[in-house]
Amino acid sequence: MKILRITSLGYESGGAETGIVLTNEVLRARGHEVRVIASDAGPADVRRFSDVTYRACSHHSFLGKIFVRLWNPDAYRVVRREIKSFAPDVIQVHTTYEASASVLFATSVVPAIFTVHGAEDYTRGLLVWGFPQRFFRDQTAIPSARNLSLLGMLHYLYHALLSVPLYRRGMWHVDRVLVMSTYMLELLHREGVEATCIPNATKLFRPSPLPEERTTVLYVGRLEFAKGVHHLLTAFPEVRKHIPTARLVVAGTGSYERELRTLATELGLGSAVRFVGYRTRDDLYALYKQSTLVVMPSIWPEPFGKVGVEAMSVGRPVVATGVGGMSEWLRDGVTGYLVPPGDPHVLATSVTALLKNRTVCESMAFAAAGHATLFSIEQYTTRLEALYQEAIAEHRRQVIRTTSAAPN
Repeated sequence: MKILRITSLGYESGGAETGIVLTNEVLRARGHEVRVIASDAGPADVRRFSDVTYRACSHHSFLGKIFVRLWNPDAYRVVRREIKSFAPDVIQVHTTYEASASVLFATSVVPAIFTVHGAEDYTRGLLVWGFPQRFFRDQTAIPSARNLSLLGMLHYLYHALLSVPLYRRGMWHVDRVLVMSTYMLELLHREGVEATCIPNATKLFRPSPLPEERTTVLYVGRLEFAKGVHHLLTAFPEVRKHIPTARLVVAGTGSYERELRTLATELGLGSAVRFVGYRTRDDLYALYKQSTLVVMPSIWPEPFGKVGVEAMSVGRPVVATGVGGMSEWLRDGVTGYLVPPGDPHVLATSVTALLKNRTVCESMAFAAAGHATLFSIEQYTTRLEALYQEAIAEHRRQVIRTTSAAPN
């Protein structure tokens, strides 16, 4: 099968891009031919996995972005050209904020799947979670439409009145919409979009015994306000009251890093917190093995939370907030704990309980490693291949219906 995949960034910037790389490996190993189209956005020296590029929306002037964010002519042109030259059997569209809705219209002649990864331009229920903190009057509050500044409200209206309707029209040209959790399935259903759910997955690590010294707590992910790392930092002094040797490792980068470092200093955490920046997959495996447990303190409704599955595959209990799709892979009280978002005290209590109780921690570690096997990238790709075939069959039926309805 020849598969054309379209996305915004052609390098491993986050979970969406990493997922593309991992599934590409499996698809190619199974004999499929895969080509990836992505924008030219990103650092000049970054290692890219994309095969073909288009000009990113972010490269345009302020006025240019107003129009190109709605319709990126270069993305449309490149996709149409690649459809003609590559002749794919199926197209999978991923993130589109650099490509715009234009790529959905470009796919109309080929069976296509549109993948919803999270807070996109067209997800009304998650729209404000994709806005930077400067778009809100109170930048310490949970993002909401009521809290938007004038600039934020202008952006909201732009998306709600222009971008969302255009995307919804573009969705008419795809044969399947794919989501990665039942949370996202229900959210889109409320917005009038019917989708198919294949639970997200990752390349699992090998399980590793818990370290003898049970004092290390790990966070892995972007350093953004919505990830709630500030609540984890706020909780940590309470953890250290019970376990003075406890330490926190924070792996990742993001726009909120400076504020988090300042908060750690203000809380007097000193060397108890270590910010280690971006880490490769091999580096992350080493960090998982050195940790006792992993915390995911998000305050926004995570569409899935793939880091938790990675941590469980190593055999590490996870303490995560019960938001979005997190409860779909974490079994509360079995593979870790679900806690309320934005509550440092409950978070501290759960972390402390695992660090202090060796028996419970080991039991959850064993259960976590077993449960993670349900979310392997190989199983995910098998289900994705089946969805490709469904899209091809649906597209064929639609062509037949259209041809039959056409006047002689």
